[in-house]
Amino acid sequence: MVRAQWSFITGGVRSGKSHFAEQQILKIAQQQKRQPIYIASGVAFDEEMKQRITKHRQDRAEENWQTIEQPINIACAFEKIPENAVVLWDCVTTWLTNELYDLDEEKKSLWKNPQAFQQKIAQAKQALLHLHSKGIPIIIVSNELLDEPSYTSEEVEFYRQQLGDFHQWLVKQCDQAIEMDYGAPYFWKGGDENK
Repeated sequence: MVRAQWSFITGGVRSGKSHFAEQQILKIAQQQKRQPIYIASGVAFDEEMKQRITKHRQDRAEENWQTIEQPINIACAFEKIPENAVVLWDCVTTWLTNELYDLDEEKKSLWKNPQAFQQKIAQAKQALLHLHSKGIPIIIVSNELLDEPSYTSEEVEFYRQQLGDFHQWLVKQCDQAIEMDYGAPYFWKGGDENK
């Protein structure tokens, strides 16, 4: 089986990373006759988020996307992916935040139970590797939150550490690592556009 491309795209808020990722997915879908699948991790907590999610759903419907909404337990979403898919997961930071506040068996937020939190991360890694082993191209989008100075909040620092570790693992697995800035991609890994 041909090894499928696996890409990681990061950048700041409104840097153009989601739009760029969507365009890459649609190119792959057209070239390889694959079904574009969007794994969305967002949750409509307020009116603005509801409107954004509704708009994204409408935009994707016009392009024949299949959407799987999976705010937590991301491995469950990867189990639903058909063989002829090309997958966009948007985004890691939202998913990780959702997992942070999911509850363990004792009804504590998972960030207060590092062992249970690590199990969620391990399940996500295993599911991603399994999906990739099936020859399904994947693009993973995340936000760049690690350039800021440290916070005094134990909760925020726990989150930043987990996000940083997961980003490093993703980049190690990926063929490409791209940072978006002002709508322009910079290839840190894979691609020769910046060499």
